[in-house]
Formats: sequence, C-alpha cells, structure tokens
Amino acid sequence: MMRNAQLKVMPIKRTILVVCIAIMAIGVVLTTNKITALSERLTNGQSKLVWYMLSLSKEYDALITLLERYQGGKSSFDQLAIQHEILWSRFPVAITMANRGDAEQGHPTALLKTLFTDLKAYESRFYALRFSSQGMSQLIAHYRQQRQLLDGFFQQSLAMPGHGYREHTRLLNQLGQLTTVMTLGMIAVGATVLMLLALDAKRYYRLAREDQLTGLHNRHWLFDTLNGRYVFNTHSMAILVIDLDGFKAINDNFGHDVGDLFLSALAEKLAMALPPHAVIARLGGDEFAVVMPYQRDDESRVLARVLVDVAHQPIPIDTYLCQVSASVGIAHGKDKLSGERLLTHADTAMYAAKRAGKNQYRMYHDTMQPPNGKRHSREEPRFDEATHRFSGRSQGDAEQTSPNA
Repeated sequence: MMRNAQLKVMPIKRTILVVCIAIMAIGVVLTTNKITALSERLTNGQSKLVWYMLSLSKEYDALITLLERYQGGKSSFDQLAIQHEILWSRFPVAITMANRGDAEQGHPTALLKTLFTDLKAYESRFYALRFSSQGMSQLIAHYRQQRQLLDGFFQQSLAMPGHGYREHTRLLNQLGQLTTVMTLGMIAVGATVLMLLALDAKRYYRLAREDQLTGLHNRHWLFDTLNGRYVFNTHSMAILVIDLDGFKAINDNFGHDVGDLFLSALAEKLAMALPPHAVIARLGGDEFAVVMPYQRDDESRVLARVLVDVAHQPIPIDTYLCQVSASVGIAHGKDKLSGERLLTHADTAMYAAKRAGKNQYRMYHDTMQPPNGKRHSREEPRFDEATHRFSGRSQGDAEQTSPNA
C-alpha cells in the first residue's frame, strides 16, 4: 500500500512538468512564427538601407537625450562624446549603401551627405560644450532639425507599411522583445527538462536502494555498503540479522494487506529503537539487518535484547492485534573479514537463536555451522503464493518453508 502511494506521487509530478514543457514549447513555436512574420515584413518592405537610416534616427534621438541630460547635470560629457562618435560612424556606411540603392528608394545620398557635412561643421561647437554650456540649447534645436529631415525623408520617400518609419521602428522593437521571450522560453524549457531528468534520476536511485513497503534501506543498499566501505575490513563493526517468528500466521489469518501494514509498523519501531550510529535495512520478506559500528563488545548484545523486546510487543492493525517474536544473530567484524562474510556469520547466529527456541539472540562463534544452502545475495526473494515459499536462498530454504515461520 505504501509502495503504491509512493509510486503514484512521481507520475503526477512528471505529468505536471510535461504539461509545463508542452505549454512553453508551444509558446516558443508561436513566438518563432511571429518573429518570422515580422522579419518578412521588414525584409520585404525595404532594403538594408532602411536599417542604416533607422539607426541614424535612433542615434540622433540618443544624442539629443544625452544633451538634455548633460544640460540638467545628469550626464557626463564623456558619454556625450561617445554617442557623438557613434552617430558619426553611422554616416559613411549609410552613404555607401545609399550610393548602391535602387531608384525606387529615392536616392537619399544627397540628404545623407548634407547631414554628415552639417555634423562635421558643428563638431567644434559640440566639443566646446566640455568647457562651457553656452549655446547648448541652440545645438539641441539644430540636431532636432537634422532629425526632422530624416523624419520627412522616411514619410515621403520610403514606401513602408502603416505609418512610415515609425511603424518600422515599432516592428523592430517587437522583434527584439519576441526574440528575448523566445530565448527565455528556451532557457525555461531546458531548465524544466533538466529538472525532470534530475527528479527521475533521484527517484530511480531511491527506488533502487529503498524498500518500498517499509521505507527502510533495501538489500541493494546493504550490499553496496558491505562491498564498499567494508569490503576488506570490518573491524569495530557489527551486523545483526533479525528474522521474525510467527509472521506467516498473520498473513494466513488476517490477510497479506494486514501483514504488509504490520511489517511497515514494526520496521518503524525497530528503526526508532536503534542508536544514532546504527542503520537498519530490510533483506526481504520478514528479515532485516542492522549495521552498527561499536566501541564495546556488549553494545551489540544490548541492542539485540532491545530489538527482541520491541519485536515481541503486540501491534494493533485495523481490528486485529498482531504479535510475533524475533530471532537475532550477532556477528562482530575483524581485520581482513569482508562485509558479506560477516553478514553470513550473523545469519548463522540467527539460525542458532531459532534452534534454541526463538525470541532471543545469539552471538556468532566459529563452531557454529551455517544452514545448508543459505547464502545472501543481491537477488530479491520471490514469494510463491501457491506454495507459500520464497524462491532463491535469501530466506533460508533449508530451514524455512515460508517467510512466516
């Protein structure tokens, strides 16, 4: 039940993210189509000369604005000088383009040359403003007149849609805005895709190492840990293997749904009983393993006694009172002993506790004999509903015919 709930959460999040991606992708497509339409209007309406002529108009506007700010003490002369140089640099290119223009475009060469000559004639007056603001108002008015000459040329000579060059300028502004929107949309789509991939990667990583019924670590996490940090040396590390006694009766009498809820509740109680430095994992079925670093030899015995007591406490599930016992095997690590070997020792001790009467723990010693065919592996045990047996050896087929013995 818990597993089903967890598996439903991520698809909902994924659906939301996919919808967001689809919406943004549609927006990008529509924006691209709009940009294409605007570009066609601009390209079909005028030649490249229009762009240079419009740039002249914009640079005149910028120069006039900076002059007014400089007059009010809100701008420096260096900014003015830079803008003046930018305006100056636009004219040679525009004149060259006009000389190559078609007759239908009105041959603005004469106007451009006149404006350029006038700009050079007023250059000395312009740079005199660095030392004195005298005549600034007249200079501003003069530049406005030059700007109006461009206005008149656009209105009369350039056959452009709408209201002349102002429509062209509006289209240019829209083009820039739509390009920005498309860029931001693509960034958002890319970020969302990366987020979706990261969430999926996180989800799959968790599913691979988390038991979906109890929320504990699973056997894959346990073997990764044993074959990583403890692959060659298990000194000062103990493993406790816990196997429940009588769990089969809960499944048989109350049903598997109640059995799942009981396992989940008991797993939570076992995890809460652990010291902060110990970690518990579900091996499969009704079997758990605790990995615990220790400093004193009796620490593992104390914990094993606590776990046996916790497992034996009745737990109410719906209208049923469920109770099991636990057999716990303890194995202490040492130099040059692998983590998987230590797990086998703890499992052998757990079976010794079962043979001794269950509901107790046993400490592994070298004279203990492991059960025939018993060997833990990464493979998940598979429970056969017809035979009430686990396939594989992870549940101890030699001595255990079902997970609930």
